[in-house]
Order: sequence, then structure tokens, then C-alpha cells
Amino acid sequence: MIMSLLEFKLKPGKEAALKEVFLKHQILETAIQVKGCLKLAMSAPQTPDDTVKIIGFWEDNVSYQGWLDHPERGTAQADFIDLVAGPWESAAPAQLYDVKHAVPESHEW
Repeated sequence: MIMSLLEFKLKPGKEAALKEVFLKHQILETAIQVKGCLKLAMSAPQTPDDTVKIIGFWEDNVSYQGWLDHPERGTAQADFIDLVAGPWESAAPAQLYDVKHAVPESHEW
């Protein structure tokens, strides 16, 4: 199992707007349908710092690649441009981590 971590560095006060873009485009709802996608979450620090992280758990790299290759991935790019601080590359992959231990086991999710 692997974990993907994608960080959005936002303009000040844009956290709620980012969530709305994700809801409008059904980004997480689309990604979870990719074979091998186990769980997804959008998270932000309890003390706001204008960052939001998208965390995903995938069976393996092939599953995550299935999301990278998905035809709907990146369709919200125009909506992201006004929210992110600095340049945004919709095709940029997340950082990937090997999951060494998880509770409960992924087959129980």
C-alpha cells in the first residue's frame, strides 16, 4: 500500500474556496472510483496556515498511476489558478510514501 500526499499552498483565506472547487468538480468522488484507491481525505492544519493537503491511500503505484492517467484529472485547473499561491501545475504528481503499517489493515477499510 502507498500513500499520496499533495499539498496546496493557497493565497490567504482560500481554504473554503478550495474545498468548494473539489466539491464542484467531484474530484475526490471521482478518484475514489479508480481501481485500487482505498481512501481519500482533504485536510488542513487546525491552526490555519494557508495549506491544504490531499491524502490518498492506494493499493500500489499502478493504482495511483490510474488516477494520474484519468481523463478527468486536471479539469479543475482553471478554478485552482485563483486560489493557489504561485504557479500551479495540474499534472504534477503527489509525493508518494510506502505505508509500513496501518490500523485497521487496508482490507478492512
